[in-house]
Formats: sequence, structure tokens, C-alpha cells
Amino acid sequence: MFDRYKASFYRLYNRELRNDPALKGQMVLRLTIEPDGSVSMCVLQSSDMNAPDLAAQVVSRVRTMNFGAKDGVQAVTIVYPIDFLPAA
Repeated sequence: MFDRYKASFYRLYNRELRNDPALKGQMVLRLTIEPDGSVSMCVLQSSDMNAPDLAAQVVSRVRTMNFGAKDGVQAVTIVYPIDFLPAA
């Protein structure tokens, strides 16, 4: 599911690269996915990047994601790492 949104995360990242061309690293998100597929909670759990604006934008984008409804499941909380590296 995150692969579908990878391009939008990298658009945000590439904007930040204009301000800091050396910016790279990993953000770890903790999010709760509801049975209807919506994201009810997303927080930055950790990051080795000094990019608070990018982190806020990524968290905001994840909150709009929908994983699709699943019958007979409960809400689930997952931890998901996102690696940001400049294009080679």
C-alpha cells in the first residue's frame, strides 16, 4: 500500500532537498489503520533526519491514506519505516 504513495512522499522529499541537498535518512511512523481502511492516528516515532517540516508533511499525507475496508478485522497499529535517499 505504501508503494502506491511513494511518489507523493518523494515529491515532498525532493522539495526539501532544494533547501538541504545533503538531506537523507529514515523516518519511522506509527499509525493505526481502522477496519474501514482509514488512518485514525499517525505519529513520527523516530527520525535520523533533521527535517521537521518534511516529517509533518509526511505524517499529514499518511493520515489521508486509505488501505481499503476489511470485514471482520479490528483496528491495527503498525510501525513503518520510510527511507529517503537522493536519486543517484
